[in-house]
Amino acid sequence: MKKIYSFIMVSAIALTANAQIAFFENFSGYTNGDLGTQGGWTTTTGSPDVQVANSSPLIYPGYTSGTQYITVSSENGKDPRRTFTGVSTSSGQHFYISFVVRVTYAELSNEGPNHSIALFNTGDADRPLRFFIAEEASDNGQIRFGIATGDESTPSYTSTDANFELNTTYLIVIRYSIFSSAGDNDDAYLWVNPSLASEPSTTTATGTTGATMLNGDETGFGSTINAMEISQSHSDDSPDAEYDGFRVAYGATSAAAWTNLAPAGAPLPVRLTSFNAAEEGLNTKLVWNTAEESGITSYVVEKSADGRTFTAIGSVKAANSKTYSFTDMQPASEFSYYRLKMVEMDGTYKYSYIISVKSKLSMNISLSPNPVKNILMVQHPKAGVAGHIQIIGANGQTLKDIRLSANAVISNIDMSGFTSGLYHIVFKNGAEVFSKTVLKQ
Repeated sequence: MKKIYSFIMVSAIALTANAQIAFFENFSGYTNGDLGTQGGWTTTTGSPDVQVANSSPLIYPGYTSGTQYITVSSENGKDPRRTFTGVSTSSGQHFYISFVVRVTYAELSNEGPNHSIALFNTGDADRPLRFFIAEEASDNGQIRFGIATGDESTPSYTSTDANFELNTTYLIVIRYSIFSSAGDNDDAYLWVNPSLASEPSTTTATGTTGATMLNGDETGFGSTINAMEISQSHSDDSPDAEYDGFRVAYGATSAAAWTNLAPAGAPLPVRLTSFNAAEEGLNTKLVWNTAEESGITSYVVEKSADGRTFTAIGSVKAANSKTYSFTDMQPASEFSYYRLKMVEMDGTYKYSYIISVKSKLSMNISLSPNPVKNILMVQHPKAGVAGHIQIIGANGQTLKDIRLSANAVISNIDMSGFTSGLYHIVFKNGAEVFSKTVLKQ
């Protein structure tokens, strides 16, 4: 069956309020290095991975993108992807996507460049919407941006004119329409640097301002779109480029999807200049800085274990301060993701970008003091319902087995009754097992 999509890819990630946003990513709070191990991204085999960087952020005037971004290479590297809540396409759907891109190298347009960005269904091998970058065949340094729909085995694409420069940041907007009726009737439109005051006209998706692919060679891909992929192909067929500010929205009509995307964004009553998280002892401390704060009543701190489903864990009252902080006293055993819900006086709100922190508590246990006379403090990963600590003698005999309280990260053990000598302290928590040795005086 065919379905209807509209995707608009825009450079900036604006803060969002109550919209049908399927996906957004500006890489803020990520650690520089491999993308495929962070923020819910997974990846394929190969090397190198797509890289997170912050040395030269992508800036497009009037739009918000992160201080961090990703770089892709024209190598047979990894192809990271991130899933989002599946959007049904069985009865027609419209999408918009947004991002910014800066290109340093691209395959020549007459030598078969491979796609760089794709939306797809993880349950199917095809990539029904694909984004291309190619250099003019005359090798004059100017580039084209292109789109393709449908059958990936025939990777033809339509593109803009070769009117764009290397090492320049561009705003890309793509609309993709997939119709539920039978036949090759899927359409896609691409714009470069469009005005975001209103939904772009399809008549301008041509030449130096855009590209159009109508009635593409379609292929079955199921009835869901639930992932975005960043591709690094072999033999220099994909570009060397930098991306930031990905955003995907959808609605019952293309106009509704465009409204939900809200790429230009409403004027914010507060400007978030930074938002960071760091471990502080056994806790995680969040610090954010603001400017031009007006009409904000509170900052609700929300937390997630997977970067998608968030729960409020606290609130900080707005006080016209430039710097705010909040301490999370329940760190996760591995990654924690945080965002701010900025609540205005009328009850409306907008979200910040997402940041992440990896807990050191997941890595091992620590014993203090060591040697010990009486009370031994054991720092360990957060205990589950079956978490326990065993004290094992030098002869291998289990001398004590202590059940831990759920969510505990510190446990105190009375060793005053033990004779002098070496003991093994073993923390067990499901599949996690950590062991260290303590000297009893």
